[in-house]
Amino acid sequence: MAAPIFKQAEFYITVKSAEKILKPVYPEVAFLGRSNVGKSSLINAVLGKRNLALTSSSPGKTRGINYFLVDKKYFFVDLPGYGFAKISKIERLKWQKLIESYLLQSKLLKILCLLIDSRRDIMESDAQMVDWLQYQEKPFFIVLTKTDKLSKNQLRQVIKKYQDYFPDNHILPFSIKDKKLIADTALFIKKALN
Repeated sequence: MAAPIFKQAEFYITVKSAEKILKPVYPEVAFLGRSNVGKSSLINAVLGKRNLALTSSSPGKTRGINYFLVDKKYFFVDLPGYGFAKISKIERLKWQKLIESYLLQSKLLKILCLLIDSRRDIMESDAQMVDWLQYQEKPFFIVLTKTDKLSKNQLRQVIKKYQDYFPDNHILPFSIKDKKLIADTALFIKKALN
């Protein structure tokens, strides 16, 4: 069995306001996507920890920026989800400001992992996020989550669709049920952090 890509991980802090965003300390990878896209599940799988990042079947579980200290030399940063979470408009705007503040402030953000549900058509909110990240010149890659729900043929078509739509971006399929895809994603992140 291959050695794990990341060996140690622990919850570090939750930040709920832009003023509390951590000053640069360690190289960071941030995770961003619509509510219920599987960010927490991906973080847990990549780090080999079952309940490090809290998962929920109801959208909007992540209500602040969660920092996880990994191998005592990286931060994994779990950002609030955007999209259909059942929250007030005021709370939604607060989350947007928090996400934007983090992305504009973080000086050690090495790469951003933008998660998109492989079963959905390309959504306007995801396309807008890609446009914004490109405009801000933020390095990112796209992870298509929940690919175990698709047949091999459907997955090929979905990957091609996203490659055609976002030709400038690296696209990785992902499933928490596929050890190879977990390892591929972990390795891609590790290379970006170094």
